[in-house]
Amino acid sequence: MVFNLLHVAVREALKERGIEEPTEPQAKAIPEILEGNNVLIIAPTGSGKTEAAMLPILSKMLEQGTENAGIYVLYITPLRALNRDLLDRIRWWGERLGFRVDVRHGDTDKADRQRQSKTPPHILITTPEMLQAVMTGRRLLGHLKEVRWVVVDEVHELAEDKRGVQLSLALERLRYHVGRDFQIVGLSATVGSPVEVAKFLMGVGRPFKIVMVNVVRNMQLDVVRPWPSEEDVKLAESSGLFPDVVARLRLIKKLVEENRSTLIFVNTRSMAELLGFRLSYLFPDLPVAVHHSSLSKMVRVSVEERLKKGDLKAVVATSSLELGIDIGHIDLVIQYISPHQVTRLLQRVGRSGHRLTAVPKGVIIGEDINDVMEAAVVVKLAKNGFIEPTQIPYKPYDVLVNQIVAFLLLKPRWRLEELYEIIKRAYPYRDLTIEELRRVVKFMQDLYPRLATYFEDSDTVARPRGRGFYRYFYETLSMIPDERQYAVINSKTGELVGALDESFIAEYGNPGVKFIFRGRPWLITEVDDRSIKVVEVSDPSGAIPSWIGEEIPVPYEVAQEVGRLRRRVREGATPEDIAREYHVNEETAKHIVEEVKKHEGPLPDDKTVVVEQFRENVVIVHAAFGTLVNRTLGKLLGELLIRLLEKPVGVHQDPYGIIIQTSEALAAELVTEQLEKLAWMEVREIAELIKTALVKSGSFKRRLLHVAKRMGAVDKEADVYSVSMSKLVEAFSGTPVFDEALREALERDLDLSHTVEVLQRIKAREVKILYSPQPTYLGEVLYEKLSHRLEIIPPERLRRLVLDSTKARLLNYTMLGVCLECGWYGLVRVGEVYELRCPKCGGENIGVVRVVRSDNLEREVRRNYEEVKKTAEILRRYGWLGLYVLASRLPLEAVQEVLAQLDGADINAVTERIQELEKEYLKQRLLD
Repeated sequence: MVFNLLHVAVREALKERGIEEPTEPQAKAIPEILEGNNVLIIAPTGSGKTEAAMLPILSKMLEQGTENAGIYVLYITPLRALNRDLLDRIRWWGERLGFRVDVRHGDTDKADRQRQSKTPPHILITTPEMLQAVMTGRRLLGHLKEVRWVVVDEVHELAEDKRGVQLSLALERLRYHVGRDFQIVGLSATVGSPVEVAKFLMGVGRPFKIVMVNVVRNMQLDVVRPWPSEEDVKLAESSGLFPDVVARLRLIKKLVEENRSTLIFVNTRSMAELLGFRLSYLFPDLPVAVHHSSLSKMVRVSVEERLKKGDLKAVVATSSLELGIDIGHIDLVIQYISPHQVTRLLQRVGRSGHRLTAVPKGVIIGEDINDVMEAAVVVKLAKNGFIEPTQIPYKPYDVLVNQIVAFLLLKPRWRLEELYEIIKRAYPYRDLTIEELRRVVKFMQDLYPRLATYFEDSDTVARPRGRGFYRYFYETLSMIPDERQYAVINSKTGELVGALDESFIAEYGNPGVKFIFRGRPWLITEVDDRSIKVVEVSDPSGAIPSWIGEEIPVPYEVAQEVGRLRRRVREGATPEDIAREYHVNEETAKHIVEEVKKHEGPLPDDKTVVVEQFRENVVIVHAAFGTLVNRTLGKLLGELLIRLLEKPVGVHQDPYGIIIQTSEALAAELVTEQLEKLAWMEVREIAELIKTALVKSGSFKRRLLHVAKRMGAVDKEADVYSVSMSKLVEAFSGTPVFDEALREALERDLDLSHTVEVLQRIKAREVKILYSPQPTYLGEVLYEKLSHRLEIIPPERLRRLVLDSTKARLLNYTMLGVCLECGWYGLVRVGEVYELRCPKCGGENIGVVRVVRSDNLEREVRRNYEEVKKTAEILRRYGWLGLYVLASRLPLEAVQEVLAQLDGADINAVTERIQELEKEYLKQRLLD
């Protein structure tokens, strides 16, 4: 048995842990790691990957010895939340085997940092960003000389991201510092391009082994589309929801009640909030909570713990719970609406069935016919072993600037050739030329403050003088852009309507634009650097949804297979055929066949584009090419039509169609002509046309701003309105900033290569363009989906929904309770508190810490002791109502004001007052 290869002390610890048999990844990976090979382990979540990596490393540490003070193992993980679980697990092994284990992230306090500098842990768990900072500390750099092993967790999360590129260069810098190679072990759950990802992780020219365990295993996957019963219709009337929505919510309730613990995944934060609220609203006794990255750490930790303990039966989550955070055993994963991608489905359903004998179970609940067909396709592709290819960013210049500064911190002067040789070993920069590096270095010299000094005669680069150089580095440890929020203010009343993200403002934040926000249509009247002024309008036509940019894109391959599924039905496939081929139940297969048969006229499929005259001024181009190709085609068609008509043209797209809208009549024949024209263009012309369209867009300007910030070319605090975006485009044209922003936009927002492929297929008549003179069923489905995203809510219903939503938020809020008599402390959730007594001593002198910022609760109590004393006075005086108001976002003086005014009032009146004051305080904060 493979465990026999390990050191005797590790084998003893395994017995103590109750682990008798290795899991499949452990059996395959342990011998390879013991041999000293670089290894990428690809296996499902919960299959013991961490132990597969760490047990042979711990065994080698015991055999080789760790006499010198220093860090021997770096364990790098992309999420801070993972650090907490990893620390608990790895520390257990460390304690048993005599090794110190510690964690380092942004919340690590000064005392712990100093302790790590004086007495380094043998194993340090950290994030990619914190590794950058760790490598600048003189003492810690000395300790890192001992590094022998680097473990990188959740590799797939880093491989497609600039954070990963930054890490790949940091590892090359670390190799240079230690003067030798170290062994690398990568852990990943789902990877579409294993060899590419392994090369990315190990660097150019280093050998590696890949250990793969079948990710699909024996997954049970199903796609369902519930129909509303009479009861659902009645409940819909009383609740103000659509009957279809109520049917889906009731099915979720049924599935949750049939299982011990369930994860419900959605694709956007806004959908998580909406679904969580609707479930709590319709079924108040169902123990369910929401988890996503925008919630405070305190709330996320509380939700994770409550799910683990069984206090919650279900959690509605975004990708924030896709990764290996320890949340205990999950019986079922529900995916609400198609996951859009095979990778997402496997990652999410892989969270269930964590016992090795248990089977992961997933149910996808579909919405409209396109959604149901897409879900069926994703299941088929998963069962057939298809996973979307991994797209690693290609030699990004902004990360290069950031890391050249890091190299200059390590050593103040470099020959460019020497620096080039090291950088080129990082896989994303394998094709970098020395001329490109020289151009970037010269650009860094021209910045103010300078980020490098270049000496042409000796072809060397040196660290510049001045604090600006150091400030830049510490301000750009992270490659994740800082997104500002903008206050949305009713210009007639001065009231705060809410806040919008920078991404929406950059794309649509212009006077005259109409958009839907909080269920109402608004018109932008004025924009400044802190807020947008709006007026409410009655006509929602032409409006856009406020959360348009957040959706997970549907890949080209998935959309094409949906087109093929339509064609299979048109060619006579029966429900039995569809059920068998797509691994769905017969009821769902029957629904697919019936819905496709409702479509009269030419059918859009994988080989047919249909251009439909939907309204006099609306044309729909049905195209089963996926989100990014349709966005690219939409931009190209929009640009050609704007040039031709010399009028504004509105373009919206989804994975299966492009909706083109003008203020006057628009003929479908004209759109067809432009599509044919595109097909006959040279690739170079298409690239130039898309570049022209892209550079005008708000999304490109926003990317340009983020790249410029990462390259130190504009101030870190700059946002889309504090700088003139058109001047920014002009100023950076022809520089590495512009080139990088354009490359990032083309890589991330569009899909030019598949678009060119589609146009060439049209030219070769492999893809036909057909015309429909009147609206079709699938056209109605597409347009209806857009209208649903623009769902207008009557004012009375909206007021009730917002009130109930606030109430649900306050009741679900978790604070840190502290007893001032015996010193007890623990997390308390407002809705679960029945009496304000200490669970340890029974005393009533209880206070709270309202916002907890770190894992160390004891430290939080010490830091916030004054707040605990003040809140204890409030709770003594007002009881549970005091706790309810303390859960709000109001400062303490406003909490006291609300309680003084409304002590004894009903909960709705208190909640309404909290809402009013929260809006006032949020407005002030956004404008300050």
